[in-house]
Amino acid sequence: MESKNNYSYEQAREIGFDRNAYTPAAEGVFMGTLVMKIYGDFCLRCYSQTSDKQKLKVTAYQNRRTGRYSPRRSEVNFETVPLQTIWGIRVERNKRDRLTWVAATQPSGGV
Repeated sequence: MESKNNYSYEQAREIGFDRNAYTPAAEGVFMGTLVMKIYGDFCLRCYSQTSDKQKLKVTAYQNRRTGRYSPRRSEVNFETVPLQTIWGIRVERNKRDRLTWVAATQPSGGV
């Protein structure tokens, strides 16, 4: 089977990915391995697993001006990020008190 980087909900289901096993990331910072990316309406849902086996998801919304799928304060376009890479993820509350993915960094030394 050809390796893909981004999937639709239907494609993810067809290969057996259980997106319901992942919970929304809480406010704070976590380090996780990116295991799946699924397109939504104007967004890209990113699913990660931490070293202690927590399964967490965050959402990168598409920037209307640039077309990138990035955290709020990041230039990283997660549409082009390969799966199985490790990322530090920061989630904060926005002005409307909603949890928002604001930053993503790779650990020093690479993946």
